[in-house]
Amino acid sequence: MGLVRKQFYITSAQASAIKLLAREQKTSESAILRKALEQFLVREGIMEIQDPFAELIGIFEGPSQVNHDDVYD
Repeated sequence: MGLVRKQFYITSAQASAIKLLAREQKTSESAILRKALEQFLVREGIMEIQDPFAELIGIFEGPSQVNHDDVYD
């Protein structure tokens, strides 16, 4: 994931809320803002959720369907 630096203004109430949420979730304020922005863009239909496992689909060989109950036979 390439990151691009952006600067913008938010209200002091927004800044306080972001700081509190970041502290509660033990993450950075930037991560909170990126997550909120992504959710907004997905909701608006501008962006699709990026599945971190999407690149793994199809790279493994084997049956496409597995009966997991067969393990116990």
